[in-house]
Amino acid sequence: DGDTARALGSAAVLGSGESERTAFSPLQRNSTSPVSSGSMRGIHADIAEVSDDEDSEDKQRRLFKAAELRRLHREQMAQSNNLSSEDIQIMRSGLSNAREYVTSSELRVLNGTFPDGLRGSLYLLGPGQLDIKYNVQRELEQATRVFTYGNIMDALPLLSKISFDPINKTIVHRSRLIAKQAAGRIHMEHGVNTKVPGALYLTDTNQTVLSKFIPKAQHHATPEGECCSQGIELFMPLQGSSQTIVCTNHVGALQNIDPADLRPRSTVDFKSVNSAFKGALSCPHMQYDSNTREHFTVLQDVGFRSTTYNVVCISETQPEGYVVASFAAQASVLHSFAITQDYIIVPVYPYDSPLGGMSYRWSDSLLETLSFEHSRPVMFYVISREYRRVQCVYQAPAFFALHQINAVQESATDSVAIDMVTYDDDTVLRRMQIKDLRKSNSAFPVPTGVVRRFQLNGITMEATKYVGSKGNLSLIPPAHSRIVRTERIELCCINPIVAARPYTFVYALGHSETLRGQPTQSSVGAMYNCIVKLNTNDSSVEPLIWSRTHCFPSEPVFVPRNDTEDDGYVLSVFFDSMRITSCLVVLDAQTFNEVLIAQLPAAIPLSFGHAKFAI
Repeated sequence: DGDTARALGSAAVLGSGESERTAFSPLQRNSTSPVSSGSMRGIHADIAEVSDDEDSEDKQRRLFKAAELRRLHREQMAQSNNLSSEDIQIMRSGLSNAREYVTSSELRVLNGTFPDGLRGSLYLLGPGQLDIKYNVQRELEQATRVFTYGNIMDALPLLSKISFDPINKTIVHRSRLIAKQAAGRIHMEHGVNTKVPGALYLTDTNQTVLSKFIPKAQHHATPEGECCSQGIELFMPLQGSSQTIVCTNHVGALQNIDPADLRPRSTVDFKSVNSAFKGALSCPHMQYDSNTREHFTVLQDVGFRSTTYNVVCISETQPEGYVVASFAAQASVLHSFAITQDYIIVPVYPYDSPLGGMSYRWSDSLLETLSFEHSRPVMFYVISREYRRVQCVYQAPAFFALHQINAVQESATDSVAIDMVTYDDDTVLRRMQIKDLRKSNSAFPVPTGVVRRFQLNGITMEATKYVGSKGNLSLIPPAHSRIVRTERIELCCINPIVAARPYTFVYALGHSETLRGQPTQSSVGAMYNCIVKLNTNDSSVEPLIWSRTHCFPSEPVFVPRNDTEDDGYVLSVFFDSMRITSCLVVLDAQTFNEVLIAQLPAAIPLSFGHAKFAI
């Protein structure tokens, strides 16, 4: 049963002698109660003593006793914290509101030693506030209700910083909720009053139709008034300073964050940076060229009949930015794109909007406006960085992708190879509904994709044909593709040294049961529960997998140690659903052995968010 399965997950981060505690407040245990800390240690001892040689009846008796003690422990935890069983279930799902720690504190190392030579800071962006309470006035009393975001991509963000000091061998943590004013507006307005169309992915705003006619303030009026939860840019020049952390979203907002204390300085939009930067929709994952120190992104200016894509650039030499190129296509959900030394490649996925721009302008949720069209191809627009124009276009059968892994330009063949995590459609976005992810089973697992390589051949030759094609699909060349690895993964990273260069290894998240070919258990949960290392050049090389029972890691980040591609560390923060807490794990990238595990002061919610490492 579920309790037994949870009891068997005791081989987790804290040792068998550690008493459990929640991420929200320390439990006040009574040593005379039936579930004291000693009793909890007894649970671990009972499970540890169960062996395969033991009589099956005795084994069942021990497991039943452990499950019953754990049930009593949960009940006592709920009573001492004034929480319902539903609240406990939400906490164990990893999708409850986070607590911020604005002052720094040193992390407690549970296992391992400080990673040799690791220096810098890990910035982690993910959901922080998913439920916001508000009051409604009844005839004789006030009642408290809760507004809950629909999609995890819409939740208000928590920004965390974990700093590594190799001299003192200490790890310091701090975190901040960076959209408190947006939360305050929800409390006052009993829901989300969106400032621009398509501002949410898939959430019921709890507002009436009349709210669309009420004049709205600019969405960047206050530093913490916008939900910038989908991307991080390090040291991007903004408002006269390059000493910034910039958090982004899909509706063109840029939140300027102080990298030291994580305090939001301001929130602006792209049009305030440059009036030529037109488009209410933006690609939340910007691309950075470390050689030229340029930051690129793609804006969509949705019209009533067509959509104009504006590829824009901001750099240290041109902080006001410039438009690289523009082209017309249908509106699409664009989460990331690719760059090489000479080209910018923008994939436009096949979407349809029944009423065109009219439907978009009246909708709060982007996924309610756009529907995936399986019968139309994906178009790859190849843009020359030198000539600042569209060079040519390639097409591929319908698919969807959230994240690019790498793009490599091959001068000898005048081609570009792009590796992406691909899906048949955009179900991955629609599966990230919070109410489903909070269920204590895997009935609604978040999908994973396969690594596919798209080959865009003969770019210079195809550029001469593109002028005469005039959108005729029969004249647009195909983007040849092949599956690089059959293992299903998501949220990938590579060594930043090999970005836009030939590479071998990719690090990602996945479902451990699927990767190991095991049947999925009902107690596993919906989110990714392991980190995996894949060799993209040799599919016969077995993947390396790191996982812990009832633990769910965040996007891995690779930190290089020297010039060897896989010599470095893989960092991730995982949520431990048994203890309702989060920990930092540092893995040796070559062997995938644990180097260190350190406990954070509070739980960080599960996320589809992203992380960056700054030295």
